[in-house]
Amino acid sequence: MRFTLFIFISLFAGVAGFSQEKLTGLHINPMVRARAIEYNQMKYLANGEDTLPVAMPFFDDFSANSVFPSSKRWIDRFAFENDDFPVFPINQGAMTLDAINDSGNMYPTAVPGPMSFIADHLTSRYIRLDSAFTPVPHALTPADSVYLSFFFQPQGRGMAPQKIDTLLLEFLTIPAHDSIIPGDTIKIPDAWKQKWYALGMSLDTFRYYNNNKYFIQVMVPVTDPVFFTNKFRFRFTNYVSLASSAEPSWQNNTAQWNLDNVYLNTGRNRYDTVYPELRFVYRPPSLLRRYASMPYPQYCNDPTNEVKDTLEITMTNRDIIPQMSTYSYYVTNPATSFSKTYNGGSYNIDPYKSVPYVTYQKFAHPEVPFLIPISQADSAIFLMKHVLRATTPGTVMGDTMQAYQKFFNYYAYDDGTPEASYGLSPTGSQLAYGFNLNKSPDTLRAVSMFFNRTLGNDSKQFFYLCVWNDNAGKPGDTIYSDLVMPRYADSLNKFATYHIYPPLAITGKFYVGWIQTTDDNLSIGFDRQNRSQNEIFYNTTGVWNNSSFEGSLMIRPIIGKPIPLGIGDIPANDVKISVYPNPCNSGLLHLCVPDSYDKTSNYGDGTILISDLVGHILLKTGFQQEINVTSLSNGLYFLEIRNRAGVRVGTAKFIIT
Repeated sequence: MRFTLFIFISLFAGVAGFSQEKLTGLHINPMVRARAIEYNQMKYLANGEDTLPVAMPFFDDFSANSVFPSSKRWIDRFAFENDDFPVFPINQGAMTLDAINDSGNMYPTAVPGPMSFIADHLTSRYIRLDSAFTPVPHALTPADSVYLSFFFQPQGRGMAPQKIDTLLLEFLTIPAHDSIIPGDTIKIPDAWKQKWYALGMSLDTFRYYNNNKYFIQVMVPVTDPVFFTNKFRFRFTNYVSLASSAEPSWQNNTAQWNLDNVYLNTGRNRYDTVYPELRFVYRPPSLLRRYASMPYPQYCNDPTNEVKDTLEITMTNRDIIPQMSTYSYYVTNPATSFSKTYNGGSYNIDPYKSVPYVTYQKFAHPEVPFLIPISQADSAIFLMKHVLRATTPGTVMGDTMQAYQKFFNYYAYDDGTPEASYGLSPTGSQLAYGFNLNKSPDTLRAVSMFFNRTLGNDSKQFFYLCVWNDNAGKPGDTIYSDLVMPRYADSLNKFATYHIYPPLAITGKFYVGWIQTTDDNLSIGFDRQNRSQNEIFYNTTGVWNNSSFEGSLMIRPIIGKPIPLGIGDIPANDVKISVYPNPCNSGLLHLCVPDSYDKTSNYGDGTILISDLVGHILLKTGFQQEINVTSLSNGLYFLEIRNRAGVRVGTAKFIIT
């Protein structure tokens, strides 16, 4: 096997004109895609609710992490509410505008540059800017000093907007209406007035020009009397450009903007920049030192070295005065009586302008003075909840966040959400991802991968799924390979699972990854929140190198006991049927059933099914040793033999070229 793969690499290593690893933007957002499917055939705002105005104050900190904007404040759902893309947001969560629409796909108007196109909108409900109702009802005028404020950030953990990319703020001047003329009715669309804009740049450049700040606040006064109606509305819009590329699989989403703390109210001025909050900034961290998740038996074999000594918690006081506060967290197992609590005591948290993020050791780096319990179980799950509270009498500020620590049958460095796509070039490039066993030997049953769709799905090319052993901290000998293709999912955390057949015995450290057969971007999901850079190795020149990108690949080896099968997977007790020629280019596929095959399975009276990568059955026929496959297009297919009782008794994979 090593000799075969060496020849493959040698033949193709010099084909492409460049050798590199590359990080690109997403062409599909799996979280938006999943929520869009849930909302399918449902009207987002029913019965004209989007025309009902809301009263001030208008405020949204986007901390619900609900994917779509709240219909209580916004009328569209193109922008993406999340806590993955913003870097040091004002509080946990922000709203991201990019080139991906409300179905989770690239906009149909997304074409290679250099021209930009209109992408996301974030549009408010109608707002009552004609009247206020507290302390007593009264009409509003420019004298009431109305300001709209918000924080913004280019790029975040996504891709930087280019110089021609723009983020706009617009106010509605004339709502859409019908104009009646003799013999006809003309529909007049909304009329908007631009009030503010920002030009694209990288986050590093943005910080350089803004005193090292990650988010900048914008204060926009509302002074024109034309806006003081019961149909005031504002919206954010972004213009996006896609880089031109001779390789469609490398074209990517290049323009992401993050918004936070959008606030509209009366009685404000340009110095009214503080909205008092005591908040966590990032989601709860993993309790594990190296992984986001790992197999429970592997954890139980060395719990001391797997649990962190301390956690990293980011919290902030957005008030203008210090706040005496308490912080604690607790860990419980819903299925048992296990419960542990950490109490960080009290601390007077300085305001953001003095110290942006808490540095007090017991709050920012709390200890983990206990171990997750061990048992003989195959899996376990623990709830971790963090609580921050101000203790000043009369103050209700505070925050709570929680997450689950999972111990299932897989290793994961990633958190399950991609912020970018990782790819290699040229043909023959190798990618290996390292994992460590605490308990050896064990069994590698499968590898799960999260592939991002690319523009036109041009990354759907064959690759060799490979496993390597360790050689002094780098990939060594190839101990498994199988020719497969990327499979895509339309829902959140939906990984494609490739079963290893036969299951592979592994010891110590091992690596999983791929060898490419084309220059195309395989576009594996890349999590920029969690960092496992030292375990990512690539080889484009015959030498293994560590990745230059900080983050984690969304590749998860599945370890331990046998697992349920998915579409196209081959069970261990099936007979692997030989087919030839493979690849097939003659239109006739021949089956070769092993002589040792159990004749009592009655496969000769059974059925042959041929399906594609997503399980669609394309051909069904009675058992025969020669099959006409001229109706099938180029690609990878699965063949299975079922006996007369309908039970699968044999399988094969073949390629048509």
